[in-house]
Amino acid sequence: MRSLKGPAGRAHVAGMATAVPPITATADEVWDALARTRGRRMPKLQAEEGARTRHFAEPLTSLMERRTQSQQTDAYLEHARALARRVCCNAIERSGIPPGEIGLVIGVSCTGVVLPSLDAELIPVLGLRSDVARLPITELGCGGGVAGLARGLDYLRAYPERSALLFAVEIPSLTFHPDDHSIDNLVAAMVFADGAGAAVLRAGDGGPGWTLEHCGTVLVPEGARHLGYELRDGGLRVVLSRELPEVVQAHLRGAVEAFLEDAGLSLRDVDAVAAHPGGPRIVDAIEDALGLRPELLAASRSVFASHGNASSAGIFFVLEGMQRAGTQGRVLTIAFGPGLSIELALMRLA
Repeated sequence: MRSLKGPAGRAHVAGMATAVPPITATADEVWDALARTRGRRMPKLQAEEGARTRHFAEPLTSLMERRTQSQQTDAYLEHARALARRVCCNAIERSGIPPGEIGLVIGVSCTGVVLPSLDAELIPVLGLRSDVARLPITELGCGGGVAGLARGLDYLRAYPERSALLFAVEIPSLTFHPDDHSIDNLVAAMVFADGAGAAVLRAGDGGPGWTLEHCGTVLVPEGARHLGYELRDGGLRVVLSRELPEVVQAHLRGAVEAFLEDAGLSLRDVDAVAAHPGGPRIVDAIEDALGLRPELLAASRSVFASHGNASSAGIFFVLEGMQRAGTQGRVLTIAFGPGLSIELALMRLA
């Protein structure tokens, strides 16, 4: 594990925002739509599972239709542009930082492939300087939000007089393939949902709210085949192995202990955990691997129930939920991406 501690300081989250598209459906409704698409009856979900809420950019009837790659890209651009603009405007407004002081824009998205990336369109819309640095991140998947925080911290340690804007926007519903009857595709349709998050970072501890103290990443190469997307005929096809929770459970504790040791801490020094809401089995694997009390992961489970897994944007919903709940103290933030990468951040909420 490469140390990112350094002497240059911390980053304060001056403003944060999340957004979801306007269409909602319960997990029961998604399940029934899948059954109609597959042309056969499927077992009923348990009441708790079926009541979970998902947010989608388009109605279920549209999402269950076949799309060409061009149709998928057009739909992604339409919806991702709107969500990204919304969360960035709100985060900047809440931060109170003039747009001209933002020196870096980090844009995270793995559910659409477009060049130029979304950040290039946002810069003039948001009133940012034309010479602002840009860092688009695609291939880190669900881990991209936490990795984006790390890159923002790196930048502010090098340029403490500037600020950084991070946004993550994901429309995974558009990657559903009605003709793909694989377990991966079925599980993804039930787990993922659409959403966006953004944060404005500035150097220093700041005041009340989130402060980012320390970041790290660990690569588990043997986990590469368990998580990701493949760009195939007809668009992106999800890779979501049923063995992923076992991989997480086998490797997470060692990664976390090394990360905390690098910061001069241990798990005993952690007051709360902000885990990416990847699904019940993933959150359970985190709980078991780290020996956590169930209540420490309550925010992640709550976000999954109300918003599903919004990929890289999901961690912003967890951080906002913890802030609303009045969480205080040192928070270990965890997310997973293709690679398999374990993305870690040590934050403090005051």
